[in-house]
Amino acid sequence: MRPMTLSALMTAALLTGCASQTPVTERSPYGVWEGTLPCADCPGIETRLTLYREPDTYKLTETYQERNGDVTEREGQWQVLPPTDPMDLGRISLQGDNGKVVRMYRRLPEGDLEMLNRDGERIQSKLNYTLRRKRL
Repeated sequence: MRPMTLSALMTAALLTGCASQTPVTERSPYGVWEGTLPCADCPGIETRLTLYREPDTYKLTETYQERNGDVTEREGQWQVLPPTDPMDLGRISLQGDNGKVVRMYRRLPEGDLEMLNRDGERIQSKLNYTLRRKRL
């Protein structure tokens, strides 16, 4: 082979190898839920929960209304807890970086989620604590 051809082939092989690497892309969500949850000192908390699979991770974004961009984002692991009774569809537990439970939700028949208190029990209130599942 002529030196020019060998050089061109090596360059082409190098560029092909670099181009064939899989780019880092965002994973497809397993499910997305949104809603405005009650807030003690503001009109509401716009909440978006995205669950991912393999690994079971989540991203929780909470935007406090009328607080000049007060946004909280959390990420961590999630798991489905076993039902507590025959009518229970299970609960979803979100863990923070330290492994402690950040939030818990009860699965509803329509695919929505209802936020639970720190003990994993329903919140006794007439206010709406439901996040609606978004179709992907």
